[in-house]
Amino acid sequence: MNFTVEETNLVAIYKADTSAATLARIAAALPDMDAEFKTIVDSASRKLAALTEPEFSMLSFAPTADSDEV
Repeated sequence: MNFTVEETNLVAIYKADTSAATLARIAAALPDMDAEFKTIVDSASRKLAALTEPEFSMLSFAPTADSDEV
């Protein structure tokens, strides 16, 4: 599963020990985000929800300025 740079940065900001906890943190912040971020949140959330916990734990979500997908 490929996450865009924007999605990776978003997940890095709200990352928790599990994908479910990360999704909960992102959802809690959603009301404070503008429309541009909501599109990124929707896409990243779908990708996170599709991951198993072992898959999630193997991924690195470090903030990056690079334009490549991870």
